[in-house]
Amino acid sequence: MTAIGRRYNASFQQTMLRIKDPKVSVPFYERHFGMKLVHRYDFPQWKFSLYFLERPRDAAAAALPSPGTKASEAYLWSMTGTTLELTHNHGSEENDSFSVWSGNCGSDLPAESPLFRAGVVRGFGHIAFNVEDVYAMSAALEAAGVAFQKRPDEGRMKGLAFCLDPDGYWIELVKREEGLFPEPQNLSQTMMRVKDADRTIHFYRDILGMDLVRAMHIPGDFTNYFFANLTPAQREAMADPESAEARAAVKTLWQPVLELTHNHGTEKDDAFHVHTGNSEPLGFGHIGFLKPAGRGEGLLIAGERRASFSRLPRRRPRGNVQGDGAGGRPLPQEAAGRRHEQPRIRPRPERLPGRARAARRLVRRRVLQLLRSGGRGPACAARQRHAVSRLFGSLPFPRPGARRARGVRPTADAATPGPRVHCSLFHNWPRSRHCARAFVQRKPNTCTLCPSASANMHTLRGAEASKKRLRLVTCIERRTRRPVATAPKP
Repeated sequence: MTAIGRRYNASFQQTMLRIKDPKVSVPFYERHFGMKLVHRYDFPQWKFSLYFLERPRDAAAAALPSPGTKASEAYLWSMTGTTLELTHNHGSEENDSFSVWSGNCGSDLPAESPLFRAGVVRGFGHIAFNVEDVYAMSAALEAAGVAFQKRPDEGRMKGLAFCLDPDGYWIELVKREEGLFPEPQNLSQTMMRVKDADRTIHFYRDILGMDLVRAMHIPGDFTNYFFANLTPAQREAMADPESAEARAAVKTLWQPVLELTHNHGTEKDDAFHVHTGNSEPLGFGHIGFLKPAGRGEGLLIAGERRASFSRLPRRRPRGNVQGDGAGGRPLPQEAAGRRHEQPRIRPRPERLPGRARAARRLVRRRVLQLLRSGGRGPACAARQRHAVSRLFGSLPFPRPGARRARGVRPTADAATPGPRVHCSLFHNWPRSRHCARAFVQRKPNTCTLCPSASANMHTLRGAEASKKRLRLVTCIERRTRRPVATAPKP
């Protein structure tokens, strides 16, 4: 079975990090790592801004549109590269006590470790850039005043280094083959820790559709799994993930990979849960996947602990956007004037799939049972309305009252009580056999299935009913006004 992500051509597109001051962080990545600000969003009503930085090829950098324009927004949501999404909550730059969590301090480390921190388990690890000479790059960064967590000759692993960005996030410097790219560096990876290796591989490979390009095993300690979105040509040229050639093959990629680190034994600990960074302490937010516009818009993938931010959006809204409550990523809610926020209810097709038809029959049966067992009075009617709305709100087709039949106009004649029938429940299926039988076998004012005494909230508002064509509309009370019945014409 084709993975969902591959079916919709989804690709790894962003890594979100919270920052303190964009006037410091954005120039840092531009000056030291050749990144370009491709677009930015400002939401003064929600007091946060987003900055998207990409490390483009030098030949394409001059053609990038100016950030903050419609052209840059269109580029951001149609690009094939990967960005860093830096989220700035307004006012944090003036707060001396504000700091973010790098993801590398936690209680899963020995208590004597300088990185030990009680109450939290390590999750996000670092981002990385591939460079031709790690030693020369480290010396240049240190001369420019960049702080280091680990220099190339320190620690057990020689030849790689970890510098720190202005907010304390770790940036790994990894050596690549000389002469591979003319650019001095390329964004090469985002590293996260995971609990269960088998579930992680299934999620990213079999659901998101990424390719496992390398597996590095350290017996008795940890295993690193590297995932990437490959083109068919790259997939054919890639070596076996378990082979020694896979290490060199991964470094030939310009686009970054996901490095997922599994510390052996954590899958057996029920109390072990990595910290996502979206609750205190805040820091790393999410990774994001982008799909081309068109089929499957708004698709969300679930099933893994990072499902909430493994998104496949068409594009980010430009209007009012509500924050996540923790000062992080926006959620597209209550955006003014956005067509995709309240999707239109389209007429149902001529023939629904078998599952939808079965659901429709189930709704009819349950709603009739609900109404036939109901009592009298406004309180009972309110309870029935609430139950019906909850039942229909959880089903994948329009609920009764979502739209009104054409040509039917209510009148203001409140003196006419109007007939009370159940047929309005089938507004979206106006030629229901039950409705037709109610009109043909009895009078238009009554119904064989739903007597007026037990259907206090239902009123017929149709007109010109006949055996061949029935014009019925919903009779469930709307929020703005109470429906009024019209008597059939003689």
